[in-house]
Amino acid sequence: MVFDRIDELCRMNVLVIAATEREIAGIKEIPLTQKTVKVHFAVTGVGLMPSTYAIMQQITSLKPDMVIQLGIAGSFDPSLMLGTAVSVRSEIVADMGVFERDGYHDIFELGLTDKNIPPFEQGAIVNHHDHLIAAAALPAVAAVSVNEISSNPHKIALFANQYKADIESMEGAALHYVCALQQIPFIQIRGISNLVGERDKAKWKIPESLLAATNACVNLINKLQLP
Repeated sequence: MVFDRIDELCRMNVLVIAATEREIAGIKEIPLTQKTVKVHFAVTGVGLMPSTYAIMQQITSLKPDMVIQLGIAGSFDPSLMLGTAVSVRSEIVADMGVFERDGYHDIFELGLTDKNIPPFEQGAIVNHHDHLIAAAALPAVAAVSVNEISSNPHKIALFANQYKADIESMEGAALHYVCALQQIPFIQIRGISNLVGERDKAKWKIPESLLAATNACVNLINKLQLP
């Protein structure tokens, strides 16, 4: 089901997911003013494989009208302030390929699969639910998903330059992949906890980023109401 206007997202089942209990705990404690929306919560696990399986399980069981993924992310862009939240416009799986002498080549460059086979568009999975991104009222960014926390300077430069990525997470592409194929409206909301590559945890803003993402998620849900 595809919704064209925010006021059509009413009397619906909303599934809110996160990789860890810590990332989803805050929203469970906040009363929602929107009483015509039933909100379900699920923890999907860390990484692309657990998340893909868990999201598919939840969709099959709950048949939600909409899925919101909540979590934190590292930023490649210093202009994105730590402790603030963003929504994700596009996702790229950035660790399916090979490093060779002339650089990194992903599975599309290697000819292993078509870069435009659904749900991919030029190798990315794009969220076309513009009404949700507009309603979230957050900067809409480009993201990469990897099964590690990037610390290698060469990889960081690759993701930022070759893929034009603003942020990095470990589960975002799973949401985009499953929901795009299942034709379920979705949005990914991330709090910016750190700069990618910064290993000094004292400089990270995890509580602040979780609060920002949680508040953005609550605000979005509370907009899903009858006029």
